[in-house]
Amino acid sequence: MKKNKIFSAGLLAAGLLLNNGIYNPSKAEEISFIDNVKPYLEFRPRYEFVDVKNSLNKNANALTVRTVIGTKINKILNIKGLSAQLEATDVSAVIDNYSPQKSDYDTVPDPDNTRISQAFVSYSYGNYTFIGGRKYVIIDDHRFIGNVGWRQMPQSFGILAVTGKPTKNLDFLLAGVYERKGIVDDFNTDWKLDKMPIVLDVNYKVIPVLKIKGFAYLLTDIHNTYGVKASGDYSISENTKISYLGEYAKQTDPYTKDNATTKPDVDTSYYRLKIGASVKGIFGNIMYTHFGDKNGKTAGFSTPLATLHKFDGWSDVLLKGAANGFDYGLNEICLSAGYKDKNIGKVMVAYLLFKADKNQTQTGSKNIGSEIDALYAKKLTKRLSFLTKIALYNADKGYVTGGEVNGTKDVTKLWIQLDYKY
Repeated sequence: MKKNKIFSAGLLAAGLLLNNGIYNPSKAEEISFIDNVKPYLEFRPRYEFVDVKNSLNKNANALTVRTVIGTKINKILNIKGLSAQLEATDVSAVIDNYSPQKSDYDTVPDPDNTRISQAFVSYSYGNYTFIGGRKYVIIDDHRFIGNVGWRQMPQSFGILAVTGKPTKNLDFLLAGVYERKGIVDDFNTDWKLDKMPIVLDVNYKVIPVLKIKGFAYLLTDIHNTYGVKASGDYSISENTKISYLGEYAKQTDPYTKDNATTKPDVDTSYYRLKIGASVKGIFGNIMYTHFGDKNGKTAGFSTPLATLHKFDGWSDVLLKGAANGFDYGLNEICLSAGYKDKNIGKVMVAYLLFKADKNQTQTGSKNIGSEIDALYAKKLTKRLSFLTKIALYNADKGYVTGGEVNGTKDVTKLWIQLDYKY
């Protein structure tokens, strides 16, 4: 079955070329169908432990393996700029004492699964590239749209897109999204072509230390997000650098609905401020994030297509609120520090404090909880890397999303991972 899926994807890519008249044998007798083919492989075994205090379920113990087989075809039919990529990903559980594999265990969202994770064709002409097919889409630091690469089955999107660089310091992405393939199949969504979510991202480098962004993410059935961002870094000396980030976004109800029964009513906002510094491998950051409350509307500010594990604590306790909106908003402070050295590896510790923006009626408090995260990562060889990390969530009163209280139990998570790429 897996081989048939991969073979079908190859036939699909070939069919797209033939049906669009790109390949015509009568025009040239000796044309190489594909050239400059670069296969790649990833093998990523990972152990994950989950302990939810006072849970009715057993602790989760999961040993899963991600296997990725793909190829980049950098030249098709000798047409300059015409390329393609095909990729299949398999997730297999070696030790499956976790939900959703078994119902009486805590959750690890890495069930057995196999899919074509990428299958797209692109054509570059001058400073512009046109893309069609299923692809990973990563914008900036994944805060709004990402591939959720931390999970064993990444998130990908079916897109019709154009990227470009009209001038030296200006670049953009404009994409229509016709499908979402989430980290689990329950998240998979298809949209009609005339009701596709629209992604517009425009970046302009004003000066070396200032880059500004304007964006509009019009998500069918969910909300429209319009925002601006300013960021940059400045080198004080050869080994000392400071960086900053400021971001603001406004969410309104979506421009259209497709799969939703009723159109959501949304009116909320978000902002993020971050400053960091690094000196000879030692680094530190402080970040403040605000998610607006729902204010009597359908939902608070949310980022459902983001790589959410990267933000709001690695325990993922706040993931449900970030994906669906916090009814009473969220104010989050994150302090992180660490050290990175080629020979030693990377060590990092973070402390996060979570509070609702408004007093939560259901809990009688703004206090949600706090978390400590720690990580060690090391590149062992050119192709093999090691990572271990831990998340310790300390619950207070929890938070409310969709009228339900979440995050009221302490959570401990531990990961040990190897990653081989060829």
